[in-house]
This record gives sequence, C-alpha cells and structure tokens, in this order.
Amino acid sequence: MSDSWTPPEHGSDRAALRGAVTRGLTWTIVDQWGRQLLNLIVFAVIAQLVTQADVGLVALAAVFIAFAQIFIDQGLGEALVQRRELTRAHLDTGFWVSLFTGALLAVAGLLLATPIAGVFGEPELAPILQVLSLSFVLYALSSVPRALLLRELAFRSLALRALFAIGGGSVVGIVMAYQGYGAWALVGQQMTQAALSVVALWRLSPWRPGRQISALHFRQLFSFGINIVGSDILGFISRRTDNLLIGFFLGPVALGLYTVGYRILESAGALLVGIARKIAFPAFARVQHDPERMVRAFMRVTRTSSAVIMPGFLGLALVAPELTVALFGQRWAESGPVASVLFLIGVVYAISAFSGALLNAAGHPEVEFRLRLVTTITNVVGFAIAVQFGILAVAAAYVIRGYLLLPLNLYWLRIYAGVPTREYLFQLRGIAIASAVMAAAVLAVKFALAGTTGPVALLAAEIGAGGGAFAIAIWVVERELLRELVSVAREALPGRRRDGEGGKGPPNAQTAGRAGETTTPQGEAIPARNADDP
Repeated sequence: MSDSWTPPEHGSDRAALRGAVTRGLTWTIVDQWGRQLLNLIVFAVIAQLVTQADVGLVALAAVFIAFAQIFIDQGLGEALVQRRELTRAHLDTGFWVSLFTGALLAVAGLLLATPIAGVFGEPELAPILQVLSLSFVLYALSSVPRALLLRELAFRSLALRALFAIGGGSVVGIVMAYQGYGAWALVGQQMTQAALSVVALWRLSPWRPGRQISALHFRQLFSFGINIVGSDILGFISRRTDNLLIGFFLGPVALGLYTVGYRILESAGALLVGIARKIAFPAFARVQHDPERMVRAFMRVTRTSSAVIMPGFLGLALVAPELTVALFGQRWAESGPVASVLFLIGVVYAISAFSGALLNAAGHPEVEFRLRLVTTITNVVGFAIAVQFGILAVAAAYVIRGYLLLPLNLYWLRIYAGVPTREYLFQLRGIAIASAVMAAAVLAVKFALAGTTGPVALLAAEIGAGGGAFAIAIWVVERELLRELVSVAREALPGRRRDGEGGKGPPNAQTAGRAGETTTPQGEAIPARNADDP
C-alpha cells in the first residue's frame, strides 16, 4: 500500500476546498483571537505585579531563545506543508532531525547562559536562559505533527491545542506573579504553555514517528527549508535587533517599556493580520499549479483583510496612549507613545501582509529571503543610529524602514508572482479613504475631550466615534466590499453549513477508507488534498 500523499489528478473540487478554507477561517478566528486576547489580558495582569526590569530581563532572554528556535526544524515544517507529494520517509526524517537539533540547542543554552549574562552585565539573566532553553526540545516535538495539521487545514485541532496550552500557562503565570516570583512568573507561564502544547498536539494528531530516515528525503526537504531558515534568521535579526540594542545600551527598564509598547503591536497584528495569514500559505500552496488563480486569491484576501488592518492600525496609533494606561496602569504610560509610532506601520502591513506566503507558495522562497536580507540590513542600521536617541526613535526607525522598502516588495511581487502593481493598489483606494475619515473622527474626539475625562472614558469615546465613522464611510465608498465582509463573517460563524461540506465535517486523518485517501504503513489514514483555489 502506498505511503504517498498526492493531490488527485482528476477534476478540481472548488466547493470542497472553499468549505475547508471557510472552516479554517472559523477556527483560526477562535485560535488567533482567543490566543492573543488571553495572552494580552494575562500579560496585562502580570505586568502590574512585576517590575519593568523583570519584563525587560525576560524580553532580553527571549531574543536568544527565539534565535535558537529558528534552527530546530530547519524550515522542514514549511517544506512538509508545501510539498505536493509526501512520504513516510519525509515525515520521519523531518521529525528526528528536528528532535536531535533541539536537544543539541538545549545543551548549548545551558552552557552558554552564564557567558551571555556576563556580556550584558545581568547575572539574573543566566538562570532564566537556562530554564527557557529546555523549551527547544518541546518545540522540536511539535514541529512535524503541527505541519501535518496545518497541511490538511486542520485549524480546529490547532486552535483547541493552543487555547488549552495558553489557559494552563496563564494560570501558572498569574499565580506565580501574585506570589512574588517576579520575572519567573513570565518564565513559568512560557514553559507551562510549551509543555501543554506538546501534550495536546500529540493527543490530537494520529501520526507517530517511525524509523524511515533518509538522506535523500532530508535533501528534498532541506532544499526548500534552507531558504525558509535564511529568511527566518534575517527576520529575527530584523525584528529583534531593537530589543538587543535597547537592552545592551539602555538597560532592562527601557527594554521593559519598549516591550510593552511592542507587545500591543504584536497582539494587534496577530488579531488583525494573523487570522488570514495563517490560512494563506497552505491555501495558496494548494493552487500553485494555477498562477492566475493564486494571484486572484492573493488579491482578494489582501482586499478583505485590509478593510480591517488599515483602519485598525491607524486607529490604534491614535488611541495607544489611552489604551496602554487602561491595560497596564499609569506606570507604563511611557510605553503608549512607543505603541503609537509603531502602529503607523499599518499601511505597509495592509499591502504586504501576505506577500511572503504568496512567494513561498509560488516556489520562490529565495525572493522572500532577498527581501528579508534588505529589510534586515536597513533595520540594523536604522536601529543602531536611533538607539542613541531613545526608545521612541527606535520605533520610528522601524516604521520608516517599512515605507522605504514597500516599493521593492511590490516590484518583486509583480516580477515573480505576476501581481499587477497598479491594479493591486487601486483596489485599496476606498479602504484608504474610509480609514482617513475614521482618523479624523478620532482626532476630533481626542481634541474635544482632552483634559476633561479619564483615559478609559476617552478611549471608549474614541473607539465609538472612529468605528461609526469608518462604518458609514465604507458603506458610502465600498458598499460591495462591505457586503463581502458581512458574507465572510456570516460564513465563518460556527455551526453554519458551507458550500462543499455536504453537512459533514472536514476530512481528517482519523477517518480511513474514504475515496481519495491513502494510508501510512502503520495504518494511519491520510486524507487526499483538493487542488483548487479558495
């Protein structure tokens, strides 16, 4: 019996894939919003119980942990998602390579923690690094099972796993913070979350590793994955250099303030961008055989998501000072202006949020690597100059870099993925107009109520005025888009019957014997993949 994963060669099944993607949207909303809101609430609670230096220490440790995690699966997880044909040997090879690498990195973290802490002159950093290094093994155990679930658009399983892990980690973190453990409350939260995530993932996934390890299959995966690793390394340097420089030159207190401001940006980005981005790569990969259809799907998802991203980021840039005080308390007020500046990146996010997913799905990860290289160089140079002027200047350097490189991103999308630049930007004109109207309404409320009300009441008034103004403006200038957004929202509601579902749930690896499925040598059912556009 074949152990190969191959898309069907006969006619396409557009309705089935559309149903799978819509179900994925539902569970990705549950996953992303549940995860980010819970994490943000818990972080807000813990931030009021620990010091700015505690937050800065864990943020500094996270720089090194995040860098090491890049090398654990070596891009093999993404390669497993992207490959049209997948065998048992691919899975086993990817798993054992990841686990071996994770174990080596854990040992390296235990040995190097003290020297790293010495460089920064923060002896309390060493034990934090040592404990967090143990998460490398947990991350390795998750790599291949998670890739399989993502490949089959099993977002329900991924969402349940994430929420279970975050819930457990949140309880541990809050209890430790209340008992005065300081920075260790954040460490405990992260380690508990990582451990529970592995437990839940292995309970949900029917796949188990075998011993079919092959150098040939490793080379097949690594030829794609090496570009992902390269891009991730550059992305890490680009995103984390600011933390590293602030921690080294300005100290943990300044880094703590910057981290809170950046944390708001990350949470908002995951809420407004992460939902569609998580679905985009596997969905685009399924239609890689039809470039025109893939571009149409890319333009559609960009248009619909921009109606949330652009006004969301612009609005948050205007209300960030009030939002920061409302969430974290008055002592974190200095983080508000940092968040305001960072949120000005929203237009860039709206336009380029899915460019990497499209280029990778089209088989051009090397182009994404080039873009990351240019981004990294400009970010490092900008951060190195800006850190001399404080954390607000560092945030400004991040935003300026985004706008400077946007034309290059659009150019490469046109050359390597066939995205027509003028048509692509023109479809966003109505959203930009409605966002400007929203911003004017928020500013009017801000100036009218400044100094006459508290931050929470002011925040509520700004959100109400901005949201109402945007809704009216988008109804006037983009009525068709508004109807499409309503339709997507209705389709995403749990319990609705979608096209192509036939009243049944999505195919999964636990239902063997259906048409189009194959099984592994261990008797595990592998659902066939549909090849059509979302």
